[in-house]
Amino acid sequence: MRHASLLWIGYIFTALLLVQAAPITRLVFYPEEVSIIGDEVSLARSFPMDAMGLSRPFLSFSEVVRPLTPSHNNGQSCETVGGPFQYTRATGVGVWTIPWAAHCLDDPAGFEWSARWYWHIGALRVGPVKKNETFLVGKYSARKG
Repeated sequence: MRHASLLWIGYIFTALLLVQAAPITRLVFYPEEVSIIGDEVSLARSFPMDAMGLSRPFLSFSEVVRPLTPSHNNGQSCETVGGPFQYTRATGVGVWTIPWAAHCLDDPAGFEWSARWYWHIGALRVGPVKKNETFLVGKYSARKG
């Protein structure tokens, strides 16, 4: 009997780890395209569960800007976190500014922007959906993710 109990505890622990690691958030939030002009970020996104008439999810995020030149900003990246909060606007494009990343955005070579969003279901935070983009100075931009 004790062996079976330990086995079930192992199954539950493994399932919790998978839920926190797998990109389950993609079921409720899907980042599509991002552009950054100056310090203004525009992100085309969709909420797949809207089609079922469900309320928007509670999400938290982490956003990172890394200069492409290793010595720029003393090799430091710029990062912020926020949430959890519930998106309420029906618009498919989110726009916000990132003045906290000014020292990373001014690299003459360009920068890499990345973000992760986590879905909060009560006290449980499930696996993130990620978006990465590399921005080169000038009119060229190379996609990474």
